[in-house]
Amino acid sequence: MSSMTLNKYQLIIMADDKQVVLERILQVTRYRGFLINGMNAEVNTGNNVATITMSVSSERPISLLIDQINKLIDIKGVKVDNSEVQIQQHSA
Repeated sequence: MSSMTLNKYQLIIMADDKQVVLERILQVTRYRGFLINGMNAEVNTGNNVATITMSVSSERPISLLIDQINKLIDIKGVKVDNSEVQIQQHSA
């Protein structure tokens, strides 16, 4: 048996500030086989845009998750920010 290697990713998701958006993102994340390691959500009340930072891990390619989140209604954009992961690797 081979042990699976989990890749860690940090996603930054921009979305309209609506109550159901977070629930949809969580559902898609679970359905696509990604583990949620942490999450932070903030709303800019001036333009009603939510910024959701989510740390996930999986052996699957992150593109599978990004493509599905981008298909959700009310999503403005998704990007991967692995600067924290790279900093930890350089300091080790």
